[in-house]
Amino acid sequence: MAFPVIDPVTGATLYHQRAATPEDCRAAMASARAAAAALRDVPLAVRLEALQAVLDWLQRRREWLLDQIVAESGRCRGDAMLSDLFQLTEDLHWLHDNAARVLADETVPTPITLLGKRSRIFHEPRGVAVVISPWNLPLAIGMTAAMFALVAGNAVVLKPSEHTPMNAMFDEIRALHPLLSQALQVVQGSGDTGSRLIAERPDLVVFTGSLATGQKILAQTAPLLVPVIMELGAKDAMLVFDDADLPRAVAAACWGNLHNSGQSCTAIERLYVQRGVYDRFLAALVESSERITTGTGAEADLGGITTDFQMRRIEEQVEEARQRGATVHCGGRRSECGRFYLPTVVSGVTDDMRLAREETFGPVLALYRFSEEAEAIALHNASPYGLSSSVWTTDRARGERLARALETGCVNLNNVMLTEGNAGLPFGGVKLSGFGRMKGAEGLLGMTRSKAVLEDPARGKPEPNWYPYSGEKLSLMGGLLDALGEKGLMRWWRLARAGLAIERLVRRLSRR
Repeated sequence: MAFPVIDPVTGATLYHQRAATPEDCRAAMASARAAAAALRDVPLAVRLEALQAVLDWLQRRREWLLDQIVAESGRCRGDAMLSDLFQLTEDLHWLHDNAARVLADETVPTPITLLGKRSRIFHEPRGVAVVISPWNLPLAIGMTAAMFALVAGNAVVLKPSEHTPMNAMFDEIRALHPLLSQALQVVQGSGDTGSRLIAERPDLVVFTGSLATGQKILAQTAPLLVPVIMELGAKDAMLVFDDADLPRAVAAACWGNLHNSGQSCTAIERLYVQRGVYDRFLAALVESSERITTGTGAEADLGGITTDFQMRRIEEQVEEARQRGATVHCGGRRSECGRFYLPTVVSGVTDDMRLAREETFGPVLALYRFSEEAEAIALHNASPYGLSSSVWTTDRARGERLARALETGCVNLNNVMLTEGNAGLPFGGVKLSGFGRMKGAEGLLGMTRSKAVLEDPARGKPEPNWYPYSGEKLSLMGGLLDALGEKGLMRWWRLARAGLAIERLVRRLSRR
């Protein structure tokens, strides 16, 4: 069975993509299992060769890749360049430069009570990782997760979104290096396809997508005890204080909401502005939004909405807000041609409106007033989501306070969506925005499982905690516990004395 892949802007059918059958899913997972076993003997240097092949390909095929992304997602060329190509390239360069350091065995300090022993941590691959990626960033999100997992030593089964399958692109990627052809399987299809892959009990699932789908995946993985990394929905906020650089904050709000046509997990959807500058900020934001141009070419600012269901969601939220009394200052409708939604600024939004409660995932920005810092924090944290936030103030102490007080996975101070620009930082959310982290050292280690190793060079010598027990031994152990509670030099002196006494007792007992 095949499904059509549609150009979101023109409505034309680009091609028909064959959907994986249940047999295809089982075969892909079996191939991945075999590849995972073989990968245990493949050194990191070879895995990094495969990664370098992808980096070289991204450079070599840049214009063709942009054509593919624009055609299948309907985004403008600038967003495709910045969100997909640039972001993926930076993430993979970080991975190439830091994987050896992050994945290296760690030596852990051994306590004095285990004197003479050696403690280490091995970071080992999990096995097979199923990566289920979304349609909004069809190259960057899926390939970042896949390459982090593969470099960590896992085989990967990647299921792209059926709305942006990018099949020709993935065919080229798998042909870049023998390791990629063996350890990276790409399975095309709908949500049912993802469910079939999970039913085969992978060792890890990495999912980026909606809250509703994430909850379904959790319901399926929980009985199987399959660990999951999830980046789900968001309702990201921007907080602007009256001492902020207003022209810069206005420009950031405009781009932070409209970038990728608002179809970004970290797009600004809630904008809280301090009362003293609210009116000026609103007027400047509306003026900036009305200057935005739509299209998919290199000169366009705002691309199309990728799916029909997403366009309906945007229209329904804005229309409901309008009917309930909110003010739409600009936009609020589709463009006259193509699947574009005009930049929309809304005020007077109340908590009972879907626009306030639900993720919009479109070029719509709701403005709110606040008076004091504590109120801004409370308004921000009232959301059930918590992925990324932005704080605008010239008061560094205030910025630091808010960075710690906001319930979110990422905070940008006097910038917007920029934590994602540093591949060394972890990316992920809290509350209904998910759990686990992608990118950075934490993201790479999330693709592994830690193994604790303790080595004892002792020969023929029993441990103090082994049999036989005795009242004398328990008394000496109590003295050791007391010594652990001491501070400074007294602690070390008492530990040494207690340790020697226990050692003498163990020798005496062992001679019996």
